[in-house]
Amino acid sequence: MLIADLSLACRLEAMEAFACVDTSKSVARFHPEITAASEAIAGGWAVFTGVGSPISEARALGMSGPVTEADMERLESFYRSRGDAIRIEVCPLADPSLHELLAQRAYRLLEFSNMLVRPIEGADATPPSSRPGVTTRPAEPGEGPVWSKLVAQCFAEHYPVTQELLDVMSCWTQSSIGTCFFGLVDGELAGGGTLAMREGVALFGGAGTDLRFRKRGVQQALIAARFAHAARAGCDVAMTVTLPGSGSQRNCERNGFRVAYSRAKFTRE
Repeated sequence: MLIADLSLACRLEAMEAFACVDTSKSVARFHPEITAASEAIAGGWAVFTGVGSPISEARALGMSGPVTEADMERLESFYRSRGDAIRIEVCPLADPSLHELLAQRAYRLLEFSNMLVRPIEGADATPPSSRPGVTTRPAEPGEGPVWSKLVAQCFAEHYPVTQELLDVMSCWTQSSIGTCFFGLVDGELAGGGTLAMREGVALFGGAGTDLRFRKRGVQQALIAARFAHAARAGCDVAMTVTLPGSGSQRNCERNGFRVAYSRAKFTRE
């Protein structure tokens, strides 16, 4: 049983922040025109992978102690110097000083998200059978553009699909800590998902299914495949982040994930 205490929250928030930093490094290497960057601030990280990118946010701030005015000045300068708004994912277990500074500096609430977790056990190494015709496989390094276009189209209901976003997502297939997976229906590419692993924590992300193939069990198969991969790698905790009450959350809960806590995203222009 996982207890949603500060120790677990620190592992989860650090994993997500590190995965975003890893992405920014890949983007800087393969797409220098985006001028991706990251900076350690207040126990967490500020990450930039393009103006308006869903990865261009600060994460894990205040998880290891108080946040200061100087920290906030550095954070705001990091994003303003790049022409972007400041967006901060705030864990409810972060040091109270972060919440006080956000109020003092007139940040506004942008959205909520749920952090879901599930233990990884030995039995997960052998995934259950998928529905007939549904299969999964890891993406090959050269398939980054194909994978990113497929999954980005699945995200279109939440984010506009720009070339810059496609470039960022294609770098996930080059991650030093992650693996991208395809879901297929009768051999046709139908969806995808990502898995990043570090220090025993497996982050499930980037999941989407083409509209034509929804309700066919593609995401169920992708979740099982990633659990098997993480179990064989020795991970003990799985995590994912979803919008509250979303289809993604329901898929995850059907596979044993439970909400550990809800986060709030704050922004300031």
